[in-house]
Amino acid sequence: MNILVKELVKIMGEMVPARLAEDWDNVGLQLGRNEKEVRVILCALDFSAEVLEQASQLHADIIVTHHPAIFRSIKQFTDRDWRTGLLLEAARKDIAVYSAHTNLDSVAGGVNDVLANLLELQNVEGFAGEDSMEGIGRVGVLKEISDINVFADKIKSVLKLKHVTVIPAGRPVHKVAVCGGSGMDFLDCAVQSGADTYVTGDVKFHDAQEALGKHINLIDATHQGTELPVVNELADRLALRLSREGYTAKVLVAKETQLLQTV
Repeated sequence: MNILVKELVKIMGEMVPARLAEDWDNVGLQLGRNEKEVRVILCALDFSAEVLEQASQLHADIIVTHHPAIFRSIKQFTDRDWRTGLLLEAARKDIAVYSAHTNLDSVAGGVNDVLANLLELQNVEGFAGEDSMEGIGRVGVLKEISDINVFADKIKSVLKLKHVTVIPAGRPVHKVAVCGGSGMDFLDCAVQSGADTYVTGDVKFHDAQEALGKHINLIDATHQGTELPVVNELADRLALRLSREGYTAKVLVAKETQLLQTV
């Protein structure tokens, strides 16, 4: 049984509720016809030229991304801007685009639960406390206390990164807070949770100073690196949900280039 875009949107809304998105965010169907039949779904972190090309080659009818294809307001819809140019190209090819952003960060089983699981954290809670597994950030404990450099090597291994940035505060690693993507706005949440180590991305120099001042180890595992793992998880969950409901659409995962590379 084929599924329509509007039916897929409904299922995604049940899996990753829009109510969990931040007020400033833009989630949901970004581009496309509600009555279009969907036979192939391509999941990706970003709506990019390489992802759109793969979608075209794979005959995908919709791209489901984490980062919104449309984030800031658009005053001119032309090909002079690369973002709107890509959207025009997707529209020309009749490829819809759906995005689940901060709601996928916050939902149980989303970005931060996947990250916590990969790092083998135990007794995982949300930043809001044990009564809620919704919301930004997770905190848990390692089975054994670790040296920060050993833990950094583990992060590189499980996230398939060539490097991470380590800001040691002189503490052994045991209780770890995680926030995939750009999580320095939640440093105080990590500190208040009692974590000795915080893993996130997009750390700037003054962010590092702030963490040191608050006596918490900080590891920048990159924005992309901390979020990419959720794409496979989302694709698996979506494929299972569609299969259970009798839909025959294929769910595929895009291959995305690591943007930040050491040379």
